[in-house]
Amino acid sequence: MIGTESKKQEILKAYQFRRACKAFDTNKKITDEDFHFILETGRLSPSSFGFEPWKFVVIQNAALREKLKPVSGG
Repeated sequence: MIGTESKKQEILKAYQFRRACKAFDTNKKITDEDFHFILETGRLSPSSFGFEPWKFVVIQNAALREKLKPVSGG
């Protein structure tokens, strides 16, 4: 299959790049399209039970996020 090896290399490169961010630049924004893509990849990610029961709550309101910090692990 043409392109299979390049896709594999692209996936490996993405996994090698991953890292945990400790601080974010609040002035940088991603597109709505990228945001929905990220949510969809999370939703399709496998779980340990194989049920993929993911539900995400997206809170855009900064004041509400601050109120939730004490009960959400920061």
